[in-house]
Amino acid sequence: MSEPAAECANPLFLQWVTEWYEEARKRNAKTQYTLKKACTSLERYPLRIEHAQDAVQLQGIGQGIAERLGKKLASWRKAQGIAEPVRAASAEPRATSSGEPAAGGRARAPRAYVPRYRSGAFALLLGLFKTYCLYGADYFIPKSELVPLCEPYTDTPFHVSSGAAQQSAWLGMKTLETKALAERQGGVKFSLTDEGVEIAQKVVEVLRARNEL
Repeated sequence: MSEPAAECANPLFLQWVTEWYEEARKRNAKTQYTLKKACTSLERYPLRIEHAQDAVQLQGIGQGIAERLGKKLASWRKAQGIAEPVRAASAEPRATSSGEPAAGGRARAPRAYVPRYRSGAFALLLGLFKTYCLYGADYFIPKSELVPLCEPYTDTPFHVSSGAAQQSAWLGMKTLETKALAERQGGVKFSLTDEGVEIAQKVVEVLRARNEL
């Protein structure tokens, strides 16, 4: 299989993990199940990945797979004459034997939250971004108008009968508010925060590249 030309590592990682999955499946190795999860996670992850360690947050990708991907990516970039992108220095303080951060250690910047693909929060993020694009940053949209904008982007229903086992996709709004990606006005109208707009723009960029928007 030819290697895809990619500005980010996502398509390369997906190709390689898929190849490893197929090999494991043919051998009936137990690793096939983990690798299958990794394939699904990479297919659905909407943001760019440039370093293998950034993929560790995805389901099915642990430190072992990340190290394999990192080595393969480094070899691929070297063969292509592509310089390794500079990665921001880890800001996680090293702990001393007493449990205190080592001298000079810095607090790690929190990783940006991105809703799971086609979850309620994912759909609400896109619906609120549509609202932002149509009406501007100062417009707060009522729930009744927002839900129809969001429904195409989730597999979870927004309207669930009382007592149903399945939860409503609307619960994703609480997640967006907790993560400071959305805010409400008067308790009944909603809008994206500046950080929410930034995350939504990145998600939309990737979805458009995949012809999903």
